[in-house]
Amino acid sequence: MNSLADLAPQLDRGSDMPLWSQFRDSLRTVILSGELSVGDKLPTEAELGEQFGISRIVVREALADLVRSGLIYKIRGQGAFVAAREREEDFVSTVLGFSDEMERKGLTVRTQVLSQELRPATPAEAQVMSLTGDDPLIALKRLRSVDNELRLLVETCVPADLAPGLHRVKLENRSLYDVLRRQYGLRIVRAERWIDAVLPDEATAELLGLTAPEPLLRIESLAFNQNGRVLEYYKALHRCKSSRLHVKTTT
Repeated sequence: MNSLADLAPQLDRGSDMPLWSQFRDSLRTVILSGELSVGDKLPTEAELGEQFGISRIVVREALADLVRSGLIYKIRGQGAFVAAREREEDFVSTVLGFSDEMERKGLTVRTQVLSQELRPATPAEAQVMSLTGDDPLIALKRLRSVDNELRLLVETCVPADLAPGLHRVKLENRSLYDVLRRQYGLRIVRAERWIDAVLPDEATAELLGLTAPEPLLRIESLAFNQNGRVLEYYKALHRCKSSRLHVKTTT
């Protein structure tokens, strides 16, 4: 196999972006461009480190993140391989974030942050998130597109004590779940979601670029950490005209 470093975007050691995330994005670019096919084996950690001029620790962290997002998989004793990418949207039935799940399928996600603030929880938010009184939370409103198509309008709340300073973190074109995991050590282990169909109001239709009336799927979600505490509460309006949601169930 030719050196992946010859095919991938170069790493910028003067950038504020960590080397592991630059390396992860470089590998993702190579995979999604078709230079690597489904089932292809990646070079070993040592080989990747030599090709890109980085440590095995950096390589290992990047590969672990690609495994979490489903873009590659590992077989013990055999190495890492390129995974198949699905066409349907499975994020409603997994604890993957929207960005991770879309990127796993080779799609480009863009996120516009409409608002990001630290404020007291409303009585309704406090009740559903099991908060006390007017406990502070970080409230986000984001507009998300997939392959340049506006797809999702989502309002998210995260308890402020779990992610202090999150209201000051730059989240434009970033995965919230990745930030929570990397910067705060927070991990979602389960979620409960409710889905129904609604017609958008005029403001929502304008934000999503709807030129004609179109029903949207409304998704309400509570996500929990390993201690059973609500880590995230969101309400999303999802445009499904060019996609469909896929839900897996088990007994």
